[in-house]
Amino acid sequence: MQYFDKNGKEIKAGMKILMEDGSIEMVYDTEDQYGNPNLGINASNEEYLERHPYASREYYSLCNFDMGEVEVIEQKESTELTILENGKW
Repeated sequence: MQYFDKNGKEIKAGMKILMEDGSIEMVYDTEDQYGNPNLGINASNEEYLERHPYASREYYSLCNFDMGEVEVIEQKESTELTILENGKW
């Protein structure tokens, strides 16, 4: 399934996207409930996964979100946002 951000840019696995709530999420290749290719973002708690090494990562499908509010972050922007998030310039 194809997804496009609010600027019409196609969203692909490996990209980072800025969500409506201001969070930055990595996009992953996933499958829908019928085994069809899909895209999603992490739905798992990292601390839980660390404590339970046999647990599987779960994903929220991008179809659950309003793509009119989502924006692909270009690689350069992503680096700058990461620096700002960490409180460093």
